[in-house]
Amino acid sequence: MRRRRRGERGFTLIEVMISILLIAIAVIGLVALFMVQSRGASTSRHTTEAAVLAEDKMEYLRTQVAPGAGSETTLDSLGQSGTGIFGRTWTSASGTSYIDYSVVVSRIEDGVNRTVTLRSRRGL
Repeated sequence: MRRRRRGERGFTLIEVMISILLIAIAVIGLVALFMVQSRGASTSRHTTEAAVLAEDKMEYLRTQVAPGAGSETTLDSLGQSGTGIFGRTWTSASGTSYIDYSVVVSRIEDGVNRTVTLRSRRGL
């Protein structure tokens, strides 16, 4: 076996193992960052879909002469009943010269109940 002389180039096994460890730590950090970003994007998308569902129902209620209260469950992002994750409830209350509307779209995401609420008033 040959002895290493000073000035010879190359890496020792320890140096290679440390560099592999550092790369593994960096990759684990990037994977965790990707998972958090994906969860945030999903929450943002579902919040936007809930706002669109609430706005759609609000526009419909404002066109009705005497809207009442109601609810729908398991809506998808297009407002179709079925296997969706959204629930939607609405109420209307008449005053002497106005009608107040309230639409609430809710969903359970990651074990947390999340809601989007819209309120509006229309003169008679």
